Amino acid sequence: MIPSFSGHWPLLPLSPSCTLTVTTHAPQHTADIEAEITRIWAAACQTNPSLFNGCVFSADRVTRTAISGHWTDYRSVLAQMKNPALYPHLRLQPLAVIGLLETPEGYVLGRRHPSSLYQGNFWQSPPAGSIERRGESTAVNLAEQLLAEAEEELGLTAESLHVGSPRLIARHPGTRILDIGIPMRTPLSFSAVTACWESSANQEYDQLALVPPAEIDAWLNRTDLLPTSRALLDATRS
Repeated sequence: MIPSFSGHWPLLPLSPSCTLTVTTHAPQHTADIEAEITRIWAAACQTNPSLFNGCVFSADRVTRTAISGHWTDYRSVLAQMKNPALYPHLRLQPLAVIGLLETPEGYVLGRRHPSSLYQGNFWQSPPAGSIERRGESTAVNLAEQLLAEAEEELGLTAESLHVGSPRLIARHPGTRILDIGIPMRTPLSFSAVTACWESSANQEYDQLALVPPAEIDAWLNRTDLLPTSRALLDATRS
């Protein structure tokens, strides 16, 4: 991946036809590493009893045209996030989707809730979330993942959204999380989006903001806008 953007998050432009393949690769680790994972998970569950050890996707190889990886448990991902020294042993690169939602008046940003486990108080372009195994299928459909996040985080249904092609991928240098940035659009006004968010969404964001085209430059200069969303917003000017 090529480092090319502010915030020191390496960025790689993606081909619109980029494919995603699930492999059967299942890394093994020692009893000591397993004990550390268990310790971190137990401590996290004491703080947040609602944590769920789901199945998430970790990338093993990333190019402009293809991404391949395997399914792993969330507890291992969380352990590596809490203790980056585990990376040489686990080598997890959790894959996430992040949209940039365009309304007729401009783009939607959300401030991550201060209590969030990841990047609390920072502004981001919702919807966003880890790629999770949903149902029985082991395949990954990026549009379906993004639409599921949109319903959870914004209260928007698939009928009101159009999902574009993958635009870029960015890596958080500390957690190794890989964000796939994807443009989206809706015919709904920002006020209608906000009403859906207020009535039906979870608590991922505590504020929404509208970014009209005339205000993009001001947002790009803010230090509390996460780099993946900054890159997606910047790409709208080209």
